[in-house]
Amino acid sequence: MTTNSPDNRPDTTPLWGAELDHIRLNSANPDRSAAFYRDAFAMAEHALADGTKLLRGRDRRLIIGGGGSSGDSVGGGGVAQPYSAFRFPGAERLAAFKSHLTAQGVNLMPSPTPLFGQGAFAVADPDGRQVVFGLPDPQHLLNDDDDDDGPDGHPPGRLQHVVVATADLAPMVAFYENTLGFVATDHVLRDEEDGSQTLTAIFYRSTPEHHSFAMFLSDQARPDHHAYEVSCWNDIRDWADHMSGLYINLWWGPGRHGPGNNLFFMVEDPDGYKVEISAELENMEDGAPTRQWPHSERSLNLWGPGWMRA
Repeated sequence: MTTNSPDNRPDTTPLWGAELDHIRLNSANPDRSAAFYRDAFAMAEHALADGTKLLRGRDRRLIIGGGGSSGDSVGGGGVAQPYSAFRFPGAERLAAFKSHLTAQGVNLMPSPTPLFGQGAFAVADPDGRQVVFGLPDPQHLLNDDDDDDGPDGHPPGRLQHVVVATADLAPMVAFYENTLGFVATDHVLRDEEDGSQTLTAIFYRSTPEHHSFAMFLSDQARPDHHAYEVSCWNDIRDWADHMSGLYINLWWGPGRHGPGNNLFFMVEDPDGYKVEISAELENMEDGAPTRQWPHSERSLNLWGPGWMRA
C-alpha cells in the first residue's frame, strides 16, 4: 500500500458530520425480505402509511418496498436500492449544506423518505440513485423506554455504511467528491498491461470513520451491500452464531478488509443482496491523505479470498 497527499481536511466540506441514517431496498417479494431482516438482524417490523415496511432496531433502520429491480437502473440481483438517507447533526448544518448545493446549481428534489421531517431533500447521482439529506422525524425514532426495537439478547448493530456498484466511476467520483463533498479515504487501483492504472473502488468518509459510503467498478449500476457496525470481535462471533441458529450461511468471511482494517462477515438476503456485519472500523485523523491499494484479493480480505467486483 502507498499513499498520496491531497488536501483531505474535513473542515473544507459542509457535508462533514452527516451519518447514514437508513436506506431503502425494493424487493419483488417485500414480505419475504422484511421477514428476513426482522429475524436475521433482530429488528421489529412496522407498516408505514405509504405501504412500505420499516424494519427498526437500536441504531439501525431500513425501509423495504415492492418493485425489485425490474427496469431500475440501480437494481440488480432481484433487489433495487433507490436511495440512501444521511442525517445531519442539526438544522443549521442541514441548511448550510442545502445552500452549498443550491449555489452549485444542483437540482434539489423532494425527499422520498417518510423517516425524515420537514426540510429534507434529495439529489440524484449520475446512475439515477437518490441521496437524501435531512433530520429524523421523532415519531419514527426509538426512545430509551421503547420495547419494540427487536428481540432482546442481541449484540449491537449500528447501520454504518452503504456501498454501490457502477459501470462508470468518473462521473460518480465527480458527484460524490466534488459536488457533495465526501472525503476520499482509500483508492483501489488495477494495473493495466499498458502500464496505466484503473480506479476500481473508492471509499469515502463524512465523519472520522473510514467510510460511510463506497463504490466499486462493475459491469452495471447496482446495489452492492450495506453494513452494521458492532463493538468487537466477540460481537462478530455472536452475530455469526445467531445466523447459524437461523440456518443462514455466511457468504463471505470472517475476514479482515485492507481498506478500513475492519473485521467482517457477509450474508445474502433472499434476493441475493449482500449485508455485512463489521467491527473495529478504523477512524481517520483529520487531513489524512488518500491511501492507495492494489486491486487484489488481499486488499479486500487480508485473511483469504476476496469478493472481486471487476
